[in-house]
Amino acid sequence: MTAILEWLGGKIAGPVASACALLLAVGLAWQTGRIDGWPIVGGGYKAQVAGLQQQIAARDLADAKAEAAALQARAQLASAADDAARAHAANGQTIQNQIQTVIREVPNHVDAKSDAACVVPWGVVRLLDAAASGADPGDVAARVAPGQPDDAASDVKLSEAAALLVQNLGAARENADQLTHLEQAVTP
Repeated sequence: MTAILEWLGGKIAGPVASACALLLAVGLAWQTGRIDGWPIVGGGYKAQVAGLQQQIAARDLADAKAEAAALQARAQLASAADDAARAHAANGQTIQNQIQTVIREVPNHVDAKSDAACVVPWGVVRLLDAAASGADPGDVAARVAPGQPDDAASDVKLSEAAALLVQNLGAARENADQLTHLEQAVTP
């Protein structure tokens, strides 16, 4: 019986193995056709993958170009800001020199007689302090000569008030100059 089964296995196994091999070869050819994009079997996955890779590369290139343009714009803005800072520094020194000159002139224009004749009340001192510091005038009254009425004479002389005003106005000019240079730096 064993011999018969062996004989039958040899006779049947050959055609079955051949049919399986043929079926496998046809399946592999079909799949290869789908991957490579043969017109008869459709597909074309290699072409689709290549197209997607091209799209990704194009997007990456566009992103890199955009980033390079942004970096270039930032560099130009930084250069313009540096130029503005240098211009402001030069003008700022000129303004400071002019302020110091004016402060030195205060005693020539506001003499001791004027200091004695003009009384600066605490209310004015408090308002000027509030304006310079940005504080609320009520808060300033609590720390500048507390308990003194606004119309009471302060110990601040007219010449001191004039020198302080000159300094504050000079600082305001410096700030305005700096703002002007910064605006020029960022205006296309």
